[in-house]
Amino acid sequence: MKFQITAILPLLCLSVISCIDDDKCDCCGKDSEEMKSVSFKGGINSAYSVKSSKTIQAGIRAVILAYESGDNPVSKSCYPATPLPVVSDQSGNLVIENESPLFMPVGNYDFYAISLNSDNREKFKFDAGKLEGLTNGTDYLWATKKEIVIKNSTNVTFDFTHKAVAIELDLFAGNGIDSLYVTTILTSMSKDGGELLLSSGEISPSLALSSMMIKVDVINNTCRWIMLPLSGISELPIIIEAILQKGDGVESKRFASALPIVNKNYTAGRLYKYLIQVEADSLSFCNTAVSEWAGISLDNIIVREQ
Repeated sequence: MKFQITAILPLLCLSVISCIDDDKCDCCGKDSEEMKSVSFKGGINSAYSVKSSKTIQAGIRAVILAYESGDNPVSKSCYPATPLPVVSDQSGNLVIENESPLFMPVGNYDFYAISLNSDNREKFKFDAGKLEGLTNGTDYLWATKKEIVIKNSTNVTFDFTHKAVAIELDLFAGNGIDSLYVTTILTSMSKDGGELLLSSGEISPSLALSSMMIKVDVINNTCRWIMLPLSGISELPIIIEAILQKGDGVESKRFASALPIVNKNYTAGRLYKYLIQVEADSLSFCNTAVSEWAGISLDNIIVREQ
């Protein structure tokens, strides 16, 4: 069971946007009294421990799928009018892109939503309840609302969570260095090609590193990037290029090192912060903090292949 959609597709009562080729949407032919309007809203968990959330920013595109309550997306087809491309407005409402309302029969449903946390009109490729072809540098968001009873007009609010991994490096000058200017950071990443399981939001961790080093932008001696979960690897190779000022002298240095990976795993939905001291001839890893990646903005992330 395969299909591919693009987020700019209009909502049509046609089998072309259904989960399987022979699905037929009969929603337009039913008695309107049996059909109830369904709308959507989205937020991002901002403090995981208390389950609070903030409204998702405007212009973020997502795709919504609906199933009969209890159906397993791996083996069951989604509701014929879905997958449904939506975009967030200023109030966090997830608006169907052609502004046509969604009507569904009275019943119990499970809803799922996936976003790349961007305004890009990306393609989503699903197969047997999985989002395929995952890549580094993408902030995958996932949410679900299950056992939603639709017997009147209903608004479904999603609380999105981050499902990739965020890494942050903060570098500072060590003893004997008056000024530090980090110019370039190259890093290995997880090997691309993972899958996200629609039913749980779980991303299958990569078991290998990318074959090429990736360049990430540095701002004020800090850099951040997003990558797929990683398992079974003890170190993440990095290269740091910096300009060191010592008294009246200025020197360019290139450090080849590796980030220690806690328990040989970069776990989905976590933010890993490394504090690194730059010495004249070496790097010192002072602290590694691991926290839930919840509502923490990672703006200005640029990833380039070298």
